[in-house]
Amino acid sequence: MSADDLTSEEQTAILAERYSQSAAGYDASWSPVIRPIGEHLLRHLPLATAVDVIDVGTGAGALLPSIQKAAPNATVLGVDNSEGMLRLARDKHAGPLMLMDVQDLGLPDNHFDVAVAAFVLFHLPSPDRCLREVNRVLKPGGAFGSVTWAVVNDPPADAIWAEELAAAGATIMRLTATDSYSRCDSPEKVAALLEHAGFTSINAWTQPLDYQWQPDEHYIDQQFRGAMLRLRLLSAPDREACLGRVRDRLAGLGADQYIDRSEVVLATAVKGAG
Repeated sequence: MSADDLTSEEQTAILAERYSQSAAGYDASWSPVIRPIGEHLLRHLPLATAVDVIDVGTGAGALLPSIQKAAPNATVLGVDNSEGMLRLARDKHAGPLMLMDVQDLGLPDNHFDVAVAAFVLFHLPSPDRCLREVNRVLKPGGAFGSVTWAVVNDPPADAIWAEELAAAGATIMRLTATDSYSRCDSPEKVAALLEHAGFTSINAWTQPLDYQWQPDEHYIDQQFRGAMLRLRLLSAPDREACLGRVRDRLAGLGADQYIDRSEVVLATAVKGAG
């Protein structure tokens, strides 16, 4: 079966389950990489006076403590469609959390003062549909902020994992319906999506996101986040053999082979007065 045989809803459900299965690894190793840029976005939003805030696609809740700190008097709601991720978010956040399709928010109109969508729009079959929903639930004059990938330059060490997993036959279905990276990878594209969804006062810009992985840290990240689902497809002996080949090829790599030099698009906007 290929992704072409599945509806966008079915592919979205598969992606949510993949995130549930790798939630612990994602939260431990990947959240610290992307959280700082999310916190930078928060500084561009009027959170200090907010009463109701929504974190759209909250994942494991990495940003929730920072949002709550920036909005001390607000009720901060986190929504996501991955149950496994939300279980981890509950350890970080005492406020409400809801399992929900972020393209179809079961929430009232004109309710929130601020909405955040960090590293989520590019995973959706229809980012514009999500943005229309966010616009709907925001109060007139409410603020929105997003982060999406502009350029992803994975560390060269990642290629060793990809090559060895492919050679071992550990491949998983590419979910084409949930791949909207190319729709959100420039300030101009994000601004157009926001304008089409009814937002005004749009400001979008790029910013580098560089991260120096430590070799041991990178190995754990790859094994328990990026490669975990693919490794599970192998028998125990084949899995250990694959990991052995990876370790052999990684041995002696310089620090420059573990640098992630990527770029993100940050954007803020406002819901019109009516």
